[in-house]
Amino acid sequence: MKKFNKLGKSLIGAVTVSCMLFAAGMTGVPYYGSTFVAKSKVSKSYKATKKITADEAKRIALAHAKLAEKDVTFVKVELELEDNNRYEYDVDFYSGNVEYDYEIDAVSGAILSADRDIENYVIPTQPSTSSTNTQTSEISVERAKQISLSHAGVGSARFKKAKLDYENGVKVYEIEFKAGNLEYEYDINVSNGAIISSSVEVDD
Repeated sequence: MKKFNKLGKSLIGAVTVSCMLFAAGMTGVPYYGSTFVAKSKVSKSYKATKKITADEAKRIALAHAKLAEKDVTFVKVELELEDNNRYEYDVDFYSGNVEYDYEIDAVSGAILSADRDIENYVIPTQPSTSSTNTQTSEISVERAKQISLSHAGVGSARFKKAKLDYENGVKVYEIEFKAGNLEYEYDINVSNGAIISSSVEVDD
């Protein structure tokens, strides 16, 4: 009787393991212990969703940058699947010594982030003067705010930061503000009000 019980338990165990292996093979999902571990996948319906073309992504970026295609050199226009399972276009281009970098939702065409940087920025030379007491006039932080808002096309915003700093030896105002669901960041040259860098991102 004891031998029968042992044999019965062995058969039950073998059948249980076989069922586990069969379930894993049928579903394609790894089985660990008493739970199935599901793999993260992009749904078929999302894959089939109509997406904007690369040319449309370029036009969206150029319109935001207020530039014509003849005035820029594109470095990259790629459709990428991000970690959040969202398709995005990564659009990079140059105009003069300014680099533009955009991330655009491939389904809605919305700009998810935009970045603008001046490459190889050189400190402007100041005209010589015979007066040793003459100092270069500097813009105020309020003027830097106005320059940022004007460039962003925003009438009013909630400022998060407006302070003096140095970027590559250049004295700048670091300006950060929020308007709607967008967050803006600017570096403004203190000596002449030039925009050294700017970026805008969607605040989720």
